[in-house]
Amino acid sequence: MLVVEGAAWTAAFLVTSALVQFALDYGTRGLRWSMRASLLALVIVVALRVIWRRIIGPLRLTIGLAESAHLLERRNPQLSSLLISAVRFAAGDIGSAETNSPALMASAIEQAGRACRTLNSAAVLNASRARRSGLALLGLLMVCVGAVVARPEMLRLWFQRNVLLLDVDWPRHTTLIVETRNGEIVGARGDDLVIEARAEGVQPREVEFYFETASGASGRETMATIGSVGSYRYRYTFKNAQEDFTFFLDGGDDRTRSYRARLLDRPRVQRMETRIVPPAYARLAASVLGDDERSASLLPGSSVVIRIHTNKPVTRATLMVGSERIADATPVPRSTSAGDGDPSADKSAEATAERNSVPSASAAAAAADLAVTFSPRETQTYSFALVDDVGLENRLPARFTLRMLKDEPPRVRVKLDSVGAMVTAEAVLPIETEYADTYGLATAELGFQTSRDGAPSGDIEIPGFTPHATTFSTSLNWPVAQAGVSAGERLALLGRATDFDDVSGPNAAQSAEIALRIVTREELLAELARREQEARGDLERLIDVQEQIRGKLLSELVAVQSGQGVAELASRLTPIERRQRTVAGSVNLLRQQFEQILAELRVNQLSTNAAEQRVGGAIIEPLGRLAKRDLVLAADDIRQWGRDSSRETGGKLDSQQATLLAEMREILANMLQWEGYQEAVNMLRDILRIQAELEAETRRNLEQQGSDIFDK
Repeated sequence: MLVVEGAAWTAAFLVTSALVQFALDYGTRGLRWSMRASLLALVIVVALRVIWRRIIGPLRLTIGLAESAHLLERRNPQLSSLLISAVRFAAGDIGSAETNSPALMASAIEQAGRACRTLNSAAVLNASRARRSGLALLGLLMVCVGAVVARPEMLRLWFQRNVLLLDVDWPRHTTLIVETRNGEIVGARGDDLVIEARAEGVQPREVEFYFETASGASGRETMATIGSVGSYRYRYTFKNAQEDFTFFLDGGDDRTRSYRARLLDRPRVQRMETRIVPPAYARLAASVLGDDERSASLLPGSSVVIRIHTNKPVTRATLMVGSERIADATPVPRSTSAGDGDPSADKSAEATAERNSVPSASAAAAAADLAVTFSPRETQTYSFALVDDVGLENRLPARFTLRMLKDEPPRVRVKLDSVGAMVTAEAVLPIETEYADTYGLATAELGFQTSRDGAPSGDIEIPGFTPHATTFSTSLNWPVAQAGVSAGERLALLGRATDFDDVSGPNAAQSAEIALRIVTREELLAELARREQEARGDLERLIDVQEQIRGKLLSELVAVQSGQGVAELASRLTPIERRQRTVAGSVNLLRQQFEQILAELRVNQLSTNAAEQRVGGAIIEPLGRLAKRDLVLAADDIRQWGRDSSRETGGKLDSQQATLLAEMREILANMLQWEGYQEAVNMLRDILRIQAELEAETRRNLEQQGSDIFDK
């Protein structure tokens, strides 16, 4: 009976515990595993205690004769302790011999024996209590069997969740499904992390979002409900997420399990090295740009190698121009990567790996070294699009610009020093040539072409040129006679050059064409005489201007001597000084004109000792002294007079002006002498020309007369 009663107590406790577990677990829509495990441990401990006290303990209890006699007397009060006394006397518990009566003890034992023959010893046991315990145990068993028969699936889920501690869900009207990647949410550190879910079955109007961050902060937010009835979606945006957190959703009769949100750094380029290899024809060394250099210039045909070191492993690194893909970067062996030998870089990479939960035993596994090789064709701004193994992309990537340089054609310049537009066939031209190219000259030529029909163009030999030179210049004296031209024709000179550009060239260039008209000696001398006459007229006008300057200075001198307007003298002399300096400049231009005339005489082989002495010594040299010294000093003295306003200075100015006018008139006289000389020479040449024509005509007449005689 004790076993039945103990079994009933144990069964009652287990059933009650199961009901409590079911109510807590199902009523709260699923306890956490830790809570279910704790509750199961408590039930097991209490159940073992009940079994020990209600079953094992009573079974271990031993009942002696005294305890049995006591139980019988409790059921039969009429014995009045007779049975207990008889049991004690029979066991020898009789006390001392002085106080005992053996006869009395024997009588008590005999009376107890007679009384026991009429007693029902089975009445000591409480049969009704045992029956109640058995019925209770049977009822509990029937309840369990009925529950198993009625709701086997529910009991199976209870057993799996609360006994086997499996993570299986209770059947619900609402099932919330969190959209995850491999059971977790992965986002970028510092970005807004969006948690989205949907509901199957009954769709709740609201879903609560419970979270707890790695630092211990927790909170509860209501998710936004999106969509219409029947197709609700639930969204919560975790603003500026900085640390990992766990969360679960609660909505309707469902509460999801706990999910983990893992925050990783977005992939980015930590270091970049750009190596530019110019095209071979440029003969330039390769250049390397560091990480802080975000723009570079390069020639078409250059090869560009960009090496990047990322903060974490990436599955794809693509060189982009806007949204256009250029090329994919490929891994670079660690031994040749840009970050080799940098312990700080390795430590940084290890820290990044730990922060991003990337399994890594070294810094090499926590970062990536990649390279891409390409040849730009135009100026563009580039960037790298990075994607890591969880699909995170780099936002706002660092951009860099490669500007294409244009390989300009060579620069060619041909200059004729002191040569006019008219030359004779006997001229020797002083030619100056300049050639230049940034990356080296392939050819440098100087050519000529005549206007005679069918006359091919020709080349003028240029000594000293070597290919690949970036600059080349030379001077040479070239006889026009080599072109085979005669009076009345035209001669053109031009320089040509090419470079070594084998990508988009070669580039060719030529100088501006220098056109010359071939004339006779007489025509050139007549042209020079005309220019001399124009120069003489200019000098006459300058002498008039100089006389006007002297006249104004005399007027100011008279005013100063009379004491009138001394205070305003400086302001009145300023225009006069300015005009004096203008005269000096004009005289210098005249000097240059005569120098050009003399140079053309020399180039065309027309210069004589007399011409050198008259033009050079009597005109050019005095004009130079006037322009560069005397007239400039006169202007300076005019300014000085305006400062001191003294009569002595004014008197010196008048003497100075008289000397200047004398010098200018002397030069004018030399010009007139030269002009007369030129006219005499021209007349002599005309006579010689007429004489030659007369001789030729006489010879033709004689030949004609001789031919007539022989015919007759």
